[in-house]
Amino acid sequence: MTEVLCGECGAEMRLRETTKYLNKEGNPTKFYGCSKYPECKGTHSAHQRSGDPMGIPANKETKAWRIKAHTEFDKLWQKYGYNRKESYELLKTIMNLDKGNGHIGMFDIDQCKLLIKKLKAYKKKE
Repeated sequence: MTEVLCGECGAEMRLRETTKYLNKEGNPTKFYGCSKYPECKGTHSAHQRSGDPMGIPANKETKAWRIKAHTEFDKLWQKYGYNRKESYELLKTIMNLDKGNGHIGMFDIDQCKLLIKKLKAYKKKE
């Protein structure tokens, strides 16, 4: 597995589980936590089955922009009834991305802002 580094402090992250939140199967949720916890409280999402990281770890500001971008993007694909695969193909088209970069979890702040701007311009055309 690839080393996962904390988006807050750069230290190694470790795959952990928490019973505070349960996944769809009712099991503890997997996530990455900073190895410097409790000094650093950096976290990152993990795929619930494989434990692989979801996207690239980021700091709080980048995470906040990713959430904003995802919220706007979700409105679009849900409005038109796209499935998950179709929605990510749409994202790649909107952002002119290659096959491997079609996830908001890999975006930096500027990419998030650009996506939001493009989505707002698209809504104005409707």
